[in-house]
Amino acid sequence: MEETRVIEVKEEILAENTAAADAFRAKLAAEGCYYVDIMSSPGAGKTTLLLALIERLRKQGQIGIIEADLESFVDSKKIKEAGIPAVQLETNNICHVEMGMVESAWRAFGGQRFDYLFLENIGNLVCPADFDTGAHRRVMLLSVPEGYDKVYKYPPMFAIVDALIVTKIDYLPLNPDFDMAALHEQARVLNPGLKIFEVCARTGEGVDELAAWLQEGRDQMLAYD
Repeated sequence: MEETRVIEVKEEILAENTAAADAFRAKLAAEGCYYVDIMSSPGAGKTTLLLALIERLRKQGQIGIIEADLESFVDSKKIKEAGIPAVQLETNNICHVEMGMVESAWRAFGGQRFDYLFLENIGNLVCPADFDTGAHRRVMLLSVPEGYDKVYKYPPMFAIVDALIVTKIDYLPLNPDFDMAALHEQARVLNPGLKIFEVCARTGEGVDELAAWLQEGRDQMLAYD
C-alpha cells in the first residue's frame, strides 16, 4: 500500500509540473523567446559550450541564461563576464530542476526580454529526465572522456531529448575505445528522430552547425505562432 501511495504522489507531482511547463512554454513562444534545456553529467562541458554558442547567437538577438547548481556561483559568473544576463538557481541539493524553480529564476530577470533562453541544468543523467522544464527543445551532452556506452545505462535521458551533443571530440585520438558509430546506432534505437552533433567548443568544430539548428528551431517556433 505504501509503495502504491508513493507512485501516486510522484505521478501527481509530475502532472502538475508538466501542466506548468506547457503554460510556460506557450508564454515564452508568444513572446518570441526560444528556450533550450541543456543536460549532462558533471564535467561534460555545458558552460564551455554555452560560451561558444553565445558568440554565434548574440548577433541574432538577446540571450539569457539560467544556471542551475546544487550550490555554486562559478558558472553564472563566467556567463556574466561574457556580457550575458544570468540568474543563478541553487537547488539546495535537489538533483533536478522543477517548474517552480524555473519560474522563480525567470522572475529574477526582472522583465528582461530574450530571443534565446538557456537552462544549464543540474549535472545528472537520471533525475532531470523526469521533469519537463518548459523548454522548446531539450538536449544532452555526452563527452568523449565519459565513453560511448552511456546509452543503455541512462536510457530515459537519451529517449526524451531532441538532440545529443557529443562534446570534447578533440579527445578522440586519446580514447581509441570510443566508438562513435556505435553511439549513433545505440542512441537511435531509443530515439529514432534524435539529432546528433559532434562538437569541440574550444576549437569551434561543429558549433556553427549546432547554432544553425537552434536558429532554425526558433524560426520554426515563430512561424508556427
